[in-house]
Amino acid sequence: MFTDLPEVIVYPEVQTKTEGENVTLSCNFAGNPAPTISWTRNGSPLSTTGRISFLDGKKQLTITNVSKTDSGEYRCVAENNVGNETSNAANLDVQRKYMCGV
Repeated sequence: MFTDLPEVIVYPEVQTKTEGENVTLSCNFAGNPAPTISWTRNGSPLSTTGRISFLDGKKQLTITNVSKTDSGEYRCVAENNVGNETSNAANLDVQRKYMCGV
């Protein structure tokens, strides 16, 4: 049986957002057997919360209503029984929302 280490084929991209906006980061891996995907922020695992969700087998990470505390380095990690691979970091920079005329 032919087996492959996971290999990144789509990297998450750097994003700059304003507080209150939504952001989606995407990644994808090849490998045999098909790898399972997880995400980290600043090295800590991410899980589904009220504002964080995953789509398409965790190939997409969506954060709604972003805030400054969501800024950081996001990476996706793929793992199968042959090994694991981690993507390059995609920096998310969340800017404060400025109110005009206040």
